[in-house]
Amino acid sequence: MKIGDTEIFPTKIICLGRNYVEHAKEMNSQIPKEPVFFCKTINCLIKNGDPIIYPRILFENEELNQVDHEVELALIIKKKCKNIKAVDFGEYILGYTIFLDITARKLQLKDRGINLPWYRSKNFDTFGPIGPKIVEDIEYPHDLKIELKLNGEVKQSSNTKLMIFKIQEIIEYLSKYITLEPGDIVATGTPSGVGPIHSGDLIEATIDKIGTLRNKVILEEE
Repeated sequence: MKIGDTEIFPTKIICLGRNYVEHAKEMNSQIPKEPVFFCKTINCLIKNGDPIIYPRILFENEELNQVDHEVELALIIKKKCKNIKAVDFGEYILGYTIFLDITARKLQLKDRGINLPWYRSKNFDTFGPIGPKIVEDIEYPHDLKIELKLNGEVKQSSNTKLMIFKIQEIIEYLSKYITLEPGDIVATGTPSGVGPIHSGDLIEATIDKIGTLRNKVILEEE
């Protein structure tokens, strides 16, 4: 897919969970002692300006009808890496962008409550907006304002300096378990303030030095 002027061919999307203390607290979760990660699938990916499709299977079931926004700083892998050291992380990063980890929250909580994987709540079509571009020359990614507006109202506002695990730690940790390939996307976790979205909403996700990712929410057609 093309993000801005850059073409990438990701094999996977890896997301960090609970990487901001206040978000862990708002989710009533423990503060992790090591990175928590999960995968999203390629069918989630959409570009800046593409619609987020609210699944009708959720909309028509009150027990499942909640979909949340989560804004994240994401990085794109430049070259194949396995078992790398944190100090070398920079040579493996192509650049940085914005990622929205859209989540079917009630479905996630339902699955977690009965000890099932919550894979399906993360992987509906269009549940991974990314963009608007990839920025290569961010020397220090750990002091960037990160913000999300819903219909013009600020819902999430924080700074990447508050991430529990920094990018060099994340890359070192992930590469112990998974071979990262060129074009792979690593999303570094969301700050507090996550909340529901609805058909007709406009999401504007902004990170310093990158820009603003804009996506409108629409209900899936019958």
